[in-house]
Amino acid sequence: MQTLKELQNGQFGYLINQVRNALFSALDKEMQPLDLTASQFVVVINAMRGNARTVNEFCQLAGIEAGPMSRLLDRLEAKDIIRKERDLVDRRQVNVTLTEKGAALYQPITEGINQVYGKLLTGFSEQEAVAFKQALEKILINAKQ
Repeated sequence: MQTLKELQNGQFGYLINQVRNALFSALDKEMQPLDLTASQFVVVINAMRGNARTVNEFCQLAGIEAGPMSRLLDRLEAKDIIRKERDLVDRRQVNVTLTEKGAALYQPITEGINQVYGKLLTGFSEQEAVAFKQALEKILINAKQ
């Protein structure tokens, strides 16, 4: 069993990055029939869940700069999945809303997420999966401090 010191010597960050890459790769494959990339999926699912509504909020949520996020949103808008509109109160803000086509993706996206997470959690007991989720939440809290 590795010690905390060993994890802090770079293996911890490497593993987190590898897991993120594996997750995005699995999401890319699962979302392909919906004509979505993993990055586009992140925008659509967070719009569905109400986690972000402006371009700036999506940038913060996804950790993407404004330029690449604008291009990603332009591609989603060209697919008629989202709509971008200037905020009526603050014209500097651009609001992002799902179109009817985008909202209709909720069920297939949810099913796809469940497939991916089920695959990635293969071999975990329910108790281990809950503990893993709690550990990830703790890491996020620590990262924000």
